Amino acid sequence: MKKAAWHSVKADVHHNNTECNTGNNIERENIRQGTGGKPLCKECARLG
Repeated sequence: MKKAAWHSVKADVHHNNTECNTGNNIERENIRQGTGGKPLCKECARLG
């Protein structure tokens, strides 16, 4: 399911799908809202 974008301060991609394993495993202290100017995660893109 798509939702507002989020990213990790330690990663080079952003996420927008709640079913993305990578996006769901970001440590709480590293999560930020928005894209952070980073490209979409390949798993999120595949999930649509």
